[in-house]
Amino acid sequence: MDSKHERQKAVLELVAEGELSTQGDIVKALAKRGIRATQVSVSRDIVELGLVKAGGTYRTAAAGSGAADPELPLRTWLRSAESAGPNLVVLRCDPGTAQGVARALDVVSPSGVVGTVAGDDTIFVAMRTPKDGAAFVDYLRARIAQRPLP
Repeated sequence: MDSKHERQKAVLELVAEGELSTQGDIVKALAKRGIRATQVSVSRDIVELGLVKAGGTYRTAAAGSGAADPELPLRTWLRSAESAGPNLVVLRCDPGTAQGVARALDVVSPSGVVGTVAGDDTIFVAMRTPKDGAAFVDYLRARIAQRPLP
């Protein structure tokens, strides 16, 4: 479980779960999960994942103010997007990441999105019109295609 993709996924989960204020804190938290990492690799991960420090702790770009890449959670955690009715889109995400993806959608604010309801790995998105829903699914599928390689 020491691949870059798995490590970065764990970093995002840890940042979402806790108060990590230094790169050393992240290295220690990863070690508790059985993931070996150096401060140098964590430093690179922070840049690549677009993490920011807000209030003295690391946050995802979508949770920070003026974030570097608010679409990063969409490309990282989103697995599928499918229309489930004229005005409903269902999104599937990695386990435990739906809240982060929904927050990213709130920040990005795609056209036609009325609101979201997020669970653990699934998000329901209410769309203004069926046409908006189709365009939104296309938009998200393009983000999924940009997914970082493991």
